[in-house]
Amino acid sequence: MGNLRDKRASNRRITQGGMLTKPGERQPDVVLQMPELFHFNLQHYMNAVTSAQGIDYSNRVRLYDMYESANFDLHLTGVMAKRLRGVTQIPVEFKRDGKPDEAINKQLRSPWFKELRKELILSEFWGFTLVQFRMGEDGNIRVDSIDRKHYDPVHRLLLRHQGDIEGEPIELYPNTLFVGSERRLGIFAEILPAVLYKKGNMGDWARFCNIFGMPIREYTYDAGDEEARRTLIREARSQGTNAVYIHPKDSDLKLLEAANKTGSSELYRTFAEYWDSKISIRVLGNTLTTDAKSTGTQALGTIHKEEEDEMNADDREFILDVLNYQMRDIFANLGFNTDGGEFVYAKKDKVDVAQQIDIVQKCANMGLPIDDDYLYETFGIAKPENYSELKTKKEEERAALRERMQQAPTEPTPPTKPTLPTKPTLPTNALSRFFGIAPKPVGADNDF
Repeated sequence: MGNLRDKRASNRRITQGGMLTKPGERQPDVVLQMPELFHFNLQHYMNAVTSAQGIDYSNRVRLYDMYESANFDLHLTGVMAKRLRGVTQIPVEFKRDGKPDEAINKQLRSPWFKELRKELILSEFWGFTLVQFRMGEDGNIRVDSIDRKHYDPVHRLLLRHQGDIEGEPIELYPNTLFVGSERRLGIFAEILPAVLYKKGNMGDWARFCNIFGMPIREYTYDAGDEEARRTLIREARSQGTNAVYIHPKDSDLKLLEAANKTGSSELYRTFAEYWDSKISIRVLGNTLTTDAKSTGTQALGTIHKEEEDEMNADDREFILDVLNYQMRDIFANLGFNTDGGEFVYAKKDKVDVAQQIDIVQKCANMGLPIDDDYLYETFGIAKPENYSELKTKKEEERAALRERMQQAPTEPTPPTKPTLPTKPTLPTNALSRFFGIAPKPVGADNDF
C-alpha cells in the first residue's frame, strides 16, 4: 500500500493555489498566501535573518516578505533587470557532433526557457530556486516555479503552508530542479540594509521638501471679524495644500528657516546616491555602467564595463553548467535524447561590427574563402529564402562579366612623342648676350 501511494505521488505535478477551490477539485499541494509588505526596520531585519539561519529549522517567511518589499526599490529592480538581460540576450542551442538538434532547440527557443534562465539567476538573489518541468498537451515543455516560502531547502521538504515544519520529500515529485544553496540567504539579504537606509532617507527628504520647498501663504484679517476669518479659511482650503498662515493684522509672523537649505538637500541626495552605488556594485560589480556621474574618465568607464561583462559571462557559464550537469536527465524523462551532445551558446558576446567588417575585408583581400552563413550570423542579417537562386544568379553575372572583359579588343596605345632635352644655358651664351647689347667700338679695331 505504501509503495502504491509513493508511485501515485511520484507521478503528480506540484499544484499551487489559494484556500478556495472549485467543486470537484482537490486542494493544491501548495496553499499560497499573499506576502506581507511592510516598512521594516533594522531590528526586524536582524530577527528575520536569525530565524532564517536556524540549524534545525530554517524559517524564511519573514525574511522573504522583506525581499518582496525591497523589490519596490526602483534602483534595485533596474540593476537586477540589467543583469538578467545579460543572460537572456544570447541564445542557447544543443549540439551533437557539432550539429544542432532541432527537437531540443525548438524548446530552447520557447518563452519558458527565457523565464527559466531568469529564475536560475534569481537563485543568487533568493538563495535558491525550485522549478518543476512537465510536457504540455501541445508537445512543448512547461516549467512551474515553486514559491520559495513553501520549500525547506535544509530538509528538502515541500511545505503545504508557509511556515510548516513538516512536509513531503521533494523526491516524490518528478522532474524537479533545485538550484542554489541549502543555507545561503542570497544577495537580497546583503542588500536589505542599503534599501532600509535609503527608504528612511527618502522619507526624511520628502518631509524636508514639503517644509522648505513650498511657499507659505499669509492671510490677515481685522481682529474680531469672525466672518472674515472663516472666509479666508475657506479660500485657503480651495487653493491647494501649501502651508497657510492666517492671523489678525496686528499680530506678527516670524518664519524660522534652516541656515543652509541647499546644503541640507544635497546631503539627502548624496546619502541616497551612496546606497544606490552600493547596490549597483553588489548586483553588477560596478557603478559607472548604470549610475551617471559627472566625474569618471572614459578609461574608468571601460574598466567598469569589462567588470560587468565578466559577471555576465559568469552567469552565462552558470546557466550552461546547470543545463549540462543537472537537466540532462530531466530532458530525457520528458522524451528528448541528450546523449553525446551539449548545450552551448549559439554565438559569442556582441561583436564590434566595424572591427568584424575590417577583418572580413582583410581576409577577402588575402584570398581566404569566407562562409556566407558566418557573415549572415555575425552581422545579424536575415538570410533570404531564395538564397541559393540569388547566389547562382550572382555567380552567372560575374562569369559573364569576366568573359566579356576577356573578349573585348584591346585598343593600341598611341606612341608617345620623345621629349627633347632642354638646351642648357651656358655662361658663354650669357656673355654673348651681354656683349651683344654693349656699344660697338669706334676706330681701326672695329673692322677687326
